[in-house]
Amino acid sequence: MSDWRTTDPVSLTPILSAAKTAFHARGFHGTSTRDIASRAGVSLPTLYYHHDNKEGILLAVLINAMESALARVSAAIEDGTDPREQFANGIEAVMLHMTTDLELATSEDEIRYVSADNPLRRKYIDMRTSLEGQLEDVVRRGIADGEFHFDGDVKNMLRYLLGACRSTVDWYRPDGPLSAADVAASYVHISLRAVGAHLDHTPITRSP
Repeated sequence: MSDWRTTDPVSLTPILSAAKTAFHARGFHGTSTRDIASRAGVSLPTLYYHHDNKEGILLAVLINAMESALARVSAAIEDGTDPREQFANGIEAVMLHMTTDLELATSEDEIRYVSADNPLRRKYIDMRTSLEGQLEDVVRRGIADGEFHFDGDVKNMLRYLLGACRSTVDWYRPDGPLSAADVAASYVHISLRAVGAHLDHTPITRSP
């Protein structure tokens, strides 16, 4: 992703786009494949030609979302010159992922309905772990370099921060008083305080 601050939505097929909207509106159990097909404007045989079942459709949506988030966070970290900037960029990237497409971000909660033995579930979890691992590496380097001052468990701290980022979908609205850039800047500031970074200036986000 060349411009990780882009707010363009993730490109999905008509079936996956319809599924994303349906899962957001009705949840996994409340959504039928017939409903998805109707929203996508395709027949059920066409839907089943591309996807085995509803669980497979959900996983395809989730994997597309996580691939986009992982690419965004990787590019954001690479764009930073030191652990402080890399961590700020990484959190900003997570927040932009959450606020760019609320329907897509909300669908990630539906992973709890996917059977544990589905190999694509493992793929999704591995990608999510990779994203978390990149941020963990930045924090640990920041601690080693003396840029961060944090004595707690790094993994638990990141779980807390990323959980807070994901909860944005519960309250953020694009037509509300805060822009995506406002929300990202606020969460970056909070996250830098959480890792004990020196806050001699407020992090600047350049999201539109």
